[in-house]
Amino acid sequence: MNNRLLIINGPGLSDLSRFNEFGHDDLTLEKVQKKCLETCESLGLSLEFCQSDDEAELTNYLTRACKEFDALIINPVSYSHASSLDFDIYTSNIETVTLQNKPVIEVHIANIFQKGVDITKPIKVSEGNVGFVSGFGIHSYELAIRAVHRKLRKN
Repeated sequence: MNNRLLIINGPGLSDLSRFNEFGHDDLTLEKVQKKCLETCESLGLSLEFCQSDDEAELTNYLTRACKEFDALIINPVSYSHASSLDFDIYTSNIETVTLQNKPVIEVHIANIFQKGVDITKPIKVSEGNVGFVSGFGIHSYELAIRAVHRKLRKN
């Protein structure tokens, strides 16, 4: 049986053209999704890939992650700047996934720690573990998927 992976892309990721300034020219969400599907297929993982700017929809995805998926990768890119999102609800839902001992990795296309980059701040949960990959462009997702796969195999 294949392990099921959910990748959630949060607010602002429907248009990746702003990442061109970080050297990730011509990057689109469709290209990211294709790379993720190829990587998951090569590892025998089932993938659901989604993006939303809507808080209720993001919460629904996170609730489904708790019930239907074995692992979660999330690119929250602008959640800390999105005035419409309740940051506490977002973090609480991610913490719930980690408390079920399911691998969770936060992923970013750009290096969010680079001087002058004001994309977001990392998710912090009080319990459980959240891995972190940042700054490798489309390959950030690939690294996160491979890490999830390895963790699932160990479990």
